[in-house]
Amino acid sequence: MTFAVFRPIPSFLALVFMGILTFSPLQATASSDSPPCVVVRVVDGDTVDMDCLGEGRFRARLTGYDTPETHRPGCANEALLGQAATRRLRALVADARQIEARLGRWDRCERRLVQLSIDGRDVGARLIAEGLALPYDGGRRPDWCARLR
Repeated sequence: MTFAVFRPIPSFLALVFMGILTFSPLQATASSDSPPCVVVRVVDGDTVDMDCLGEGRFRARLTGYDTPETHRPGCANEALLGQAATRRLRALVADARQIEARLGRWDRCERRLVQLSIDGRDVGARLIAEGLALPYDGGRRPDWCARLR
């Protein structure tokens, strides 16, 4: 019996060469100061894996908002809301016609800070409006369990 082996494609250029990104809804457009990027995976409501032309693949912390933790949440309510935020971000990315990624600096956890817009709307503003996130500027994170009691 023969089994197919799945090997992840290592770079944005390989995806372009193979023609996979031609009309992909995950393709991001470039702003004037950022290269074209793709969202490879939604990790949670405020973290994604991206692959950008000339930058390679990296983990990105989306800026302007914070969502509850899904990995080691402090309480059951935080876990539930974190899962809802993750599902919502996945749906937004999957349904996107246009994604714009503005790349920023690297944070202390070795994630790239990225402002992400989908179809012209800031992702953070949308999740905040839907009650799945809170505004966040990089200071002290909210105590989600205290807020969700």
